Amino acid sequence: MRRILVVEDEFFLALHIQTLLEDEEVEIVGPVGTLDEARKLAEGETLDGALLDVNIDGGRVDDVVEILRHRDLPFLFVTANDADHLPPNCSEVVVVGKPFRDDDLLREVGRLRSEMVPRSSALQKSRRRPLIVSQPGFA
Repeated sequence: MRRILVVEDEFFLALHIQTLLEDEEVEIVGPVGTLDEARKLAEGETLDGALLDVNIDGGRVDDVVEILRHRDLPFLFVTANDADHLPPNCSEVVVVGKPFRDDDLLREVGRLRSEMVPRSSALQKSRRRPLIVSQPGFA
């Protein structure tokens, strides 16, 4: 099951997104509604991707975007902001505009899921040292 971080500070909208995605067999991390919570989860949780509102309680999600990019995790925006008000270097990121139709969000989440790297590949990619396996009797 894919784990997707949801960053949304409108409670009922966050709950709606959570319900939609859980029905699609997505494990939700969050949803969170503050910038501090979003940063902590983006840095510390095992994630496959994220849905981000641009403006949340505590400011803009620019730092969260940088964390996700550093981790090579795909994300999309669910926001009322237009392309001119996105975080820097995000013109290529998909935006699902608020208010949205459920099928539009689910279609874009499906595309996002297709960009996600299998976890075993991601773990292999993140290893710093080679794995050395020895057979019994060989040193």
